[in-house]
Amino acid sequence: MFKSFFLFFLIFLNTFSLNLTKTEKAWIKNNKNKTFLVDIYSPNHVYLYKKDSGELAGVYMEFFQKLEQKTGLKFKIQDSDKREMKELLINGDGDILFNIAKTPQRERLYFFLPTYNTYNVGLFVKKGKTIDLNNLNNLNIAHVEGTSDSILVKEFYPHLKNLIPVQDNGNFGFSSLKKENIDAIVGKSSNDVFKNYTFIPLDEIPSSQLWMVVNRKYPILKDIIEKFNIDFSEKDVVKSLKKERLIFYKQLLKNDTIIEHLKKTYKSFNILTPDTDNIAPLFYTSKKGYRGYVVDRLNELSYLTDIPINYIKNSEQNYDIKAIDTKVFDSPEKFFIPYYASQLAAFSLTNSNFVDSYSDIKNKKIGLLSYEKLNKDEIKNLTNTNTFRVFKDTTSALLSLINKEIDYLYGDFKIVSMAISNEYLEDKIKVAGFFNKITPIGFGVKEDPNLATFIDKLFPSHLSESRILYSELVIPKKFSPNYKHFIVMFSISSTIILILFYFLRKTIIASKKERLITRALVESFEAANEFNDEDTGNHILRVNLYSKFLAEKLKCHKKFINEIGEYASLHDIGKIGITDSILKKPGKLSPYEFEEMKKHVLFGKKLVDKMQLGPIAQNIALYHHERWNGKGYYYGLKNEEIPLEARIVALADVYDALRQKRIYKNGFSHEEAIEIIKKERGQHFDPALVDIFLEFDEEFNKIFIEH
Repeated sequence: MFKSFFLFFLIFLNTFSLNLTKTEKAWIKNNKNKTFLVDIYSPNHVYLYKKDSGELAGVYMEFFQKLEQKTGLKFKIQDSDKREMKELLINGDGDILFNIAKTPQRERLYFFLPTYNTYNVGLFVKKGKTIDLNNLNNLNIAHVEGTSDSILVKEFYPHLKNLIPVQDNGNFGFSSLKKENIDAIVGKSSNDVFKNYTFIPLDEIPSSQLWMVVNRKYPILKDIIEKFNIDFSEKDVVKSLKKERLIFYKQLLKNDTIIEHLKKTYKSFNILTPDTDNIAPLFYTSKKGYRGYVVDRLNELSYLTDIPINYIKNSEQNYDIKAIDTKVFDSPEKFFIPYYASQLAAFSLTNSNFVDSYSDIKNKKIGLLSYEKLNKDEIKNLTNTNTFRVFKDTTSALLSLINKEIDYLYGDFKIVSMAISNEYLEDKIKVAGFFNKITPIGFGVKEDPNLATFIDKLFPSHLSESRILYSELVIPKKFSPNYKHFIVMFSISSTIILILFYFLRKTIIASKKERLITRALVESFEAANEFNDEDTGNHILRVNLYSKFLAEKLKCHKKFINEIGEYASLHDIGKIGITDSILKKPGKLSPYEFEEMKKHVLFGKKLVDKMQLGPIAQNIALYHHERWNGKGYYYGLKNEEIPLEARIVALADVYDALRQKRIYKNGFSHEEAIEIIKKERGQHFDPALVDIFLEFDEEFNKIFIEH
């Protein structure tokens, strides 16, 4: 209930325009007649691309159009050649530049802001060729000298012997793969849009990104774009990406010979649907027909080929594609294109025991949610018990669990979690066990290799594009409103908001009361965190105390000490905006889930902005996951680029998290926590803060024990 109110409050706040300061508004007024140039080199991805007409299009065109509408500022996006971009970067003459790799020299001239252009670095090889990553020195590896991926390979694989420089020639150097002496070429995962080559990621190299840079002579413009980027990420990026990728890929694939083959072969694509129509978020029905991630990809297939989709339910009919297929059991489909990683979890009533292994559920009544036809021997092997029941849909499975007809329900973590959320059963059913068994789910193509190849092209090679689309799989779908819940929530929310606004109005007359209202708001948000996570309450109190103690030892200004001691507790307030299926997942988050989790710093910053608590609270919410070595998130700041208050809270937060016992881990001792923090000196944490921590570590231990 408490979390529902704050989600409602967040939506309410988002209906207002950007939260600009008086200084920012004045700056906009003084610069309304100026046109800021946005330079980009080689716009060739869905975020910015050139249409056949020569017109620029993409997600970031909409980004700047909406930024103009919100602020009244003017922007002109233009395609610049390599020489022009190089001069702008060297001389610092550009206003805003796009798709830029970060270097220390460039950071002296420009502010760096993250874009959606995230990618993996790896090796491209010809289709059908395999290479051994354990013996890279036996390979001749081409690279385009001076590119960011070439620089990263040299940094993370310094012992590579056979790196051969080649020319770009407008195709990322792929033409070099035609040479007999070249085994592979270094490149970004996003380079091969057509998937003409096999991409093998180099695991030692972390995911990287290209940046939007703003000239350092415009610090206020940087702040405005940064604020708008948060707003756009929350509201518009998925919608814009879905629209633009259809136009982008239609243009790219218009001359693809496979499309001509498909048009000659198929009048329509016959899609075999699963036995149940409610496998949210993959495949489900609504008043408008079939919906879900699978349906979105099939609609893209139809749009790109101009061939209609025909859904059928009877497997004895002639079908071309099986909508939901796995490789767990024998399947008649010849080709398998995965789109989802199913992770097995056990669910039970809230008063049941947590299970760590299959042996914990012997002699229990087990429900198994499966969209495959299973026989008894297969079920016995899966569940390690002779008492079982197979369910084809989540509704009947959850009802059976509620009625105690089964003790545990086994199924995919995301699908069952979302069904629990949709049925408003969060207070009755919990995750009772989490298992590392990963089962790929995908399309089954009956016999046509060309159709299978083309379907594979529907799934983007661009890492961030894939993550944005995949993020929809972690958002619960509320199909049927809980009217009683809504009425109660709305009544409470409306009452509290009216009270808050009444008091805020009164503060105009009595400034002393402003502090009381602010404190009440802070305590309310702290309470929301505590209601959402039973381990959080004492944690946020202790983080306040650790942070204030460190600030005192640093001899910071009294105002700084008081504010960090009060607002450190808001560091994770943005988690209010993260779905419970991620926030309360007892196992390791998938890469896609982790990207969603990262967004809590953006949500937190926005909430703190609306509360008008000032820069210290804002910096704590936004930057407390940055690392001293630049490998944190959300912006990859390093060293003293990270505000002091965020560096302090980062250490305080990690120390307490190490000490805490959670459902998925035991707490570390004080001595173990010291050793971990000591090893992270100069890596995760500010060395000066670690030195203070080590000098006064017993004070930290005392705070943990007493609170």
